Amino acid sequence: MAVNREERRTFEKISSLYDRARISYPTQLIDDIVTYSGIRLNGRILDVGCGTGQVTHLLAQRGYHVTGLDVGKEMIDVAKEKCSAFPKVSFKVGTFEDATFSDASLDIITSGMAWHWINPERREEKAYRILRSGGTLALFWSYQRKEESDFVKAVGNVLDKYGGANRGPAGSKVRQISDTLYKKLKGSQSFNSVEMREYNEDFEFSKKRYVDLIVSYGWVQVLSEEKRRNLVDDLQKLYKRYEEPLIIPYKYVLVLAKKS
Repeated sequence: MAVNREERRTFEKISSLYDRARISYPTQLIDDIVTYSGIRLNGRILDVGCGTGQVTHLLAQRGYHVTGLDVGKEMIDVAKEKCSAFPKVSFKVGTFEDATFSDASLDIITSGMAWHWINPERREEKAYRILRSGGTLALFWSYQRKEESDFVKAVGNVLDKYGGANRGPAGSKVRQISDTLYKKLKGSQSFNSVEMREYNEDFEFSKKRYVDLIVSYGWVQVLSEEKRRNLVDDLQKLYKRYEEPLIIPYKYVLVLAKKS
C-alpha cells in the first residue's frame, strides 16, 4: 500500500506533543523480542525510527547496547534525556537509508510504528546485511480495536472525513502494513522463522491527551491549519457524548524474523 514517506519529517516540530501523547509498548512484547532473538547480555540493538525513545528506553533498561536512529533532531533530544541514565545508549540523527553501520554488527533491529516510513526497495536487504548471522528483525505496530469501542468507531468517522478511509489510530491501514510485511518476509530467502504475534491492552486517556494523539499523526500534521482546527473542533463536539477517562482498546502486532 502507498505511504507518503515525507510525513515522517512532520514529527520533528512536535516532539514534546508526540512524547506526551503516544503510548508505549507492552512489557510482554519487548520480552518476546529478547527471548526470540536469544541476544547475549552485551548484545547490540538498533532501534529504527526511535522517536522520543519509548522502545529505546525499554531496551536500555535490560542492559543492552542500543542505538536509536531517527530523522528528527528534536525527537532525538527528548530520547537522549529519557535515556541519560544508561551509558550503553547512543543516538544518530538520520534516515535508515543513509545511516552507516558495519556489516554483521547487530543482534537485533527493532522498529516500532516506523518501518513503513523507510523506502521499501532496499530496507530488508540492508537489514540483512547489517544483522549478524541469526540476528533478529523485530517490526511492530499498534492500532485501536475500534470494533470494541463505540467511541473509537465515532472517532474513525470523523477522521475519515479529513484523511480518507481508515486513517489514523482508529483505522485499519496499520494492520494492512503489518500484514503486508509479514507476507513479504515469509516469502523471503533472506529471513526465516518468521512469526506474527498479537497483544491486547487497554489505556485510559483524558480527552486532551486523545486530541493530542490525533494531532500527532503525520497525515494530520500535513493538513492545512484550517482543516486541522476543524478536525479538533469536530472531536470536541464528539466528546460531549462521552465521559472521562476514555477507555481505548489497543492491539499490537509484532513481526519477528531471523536472518538466514
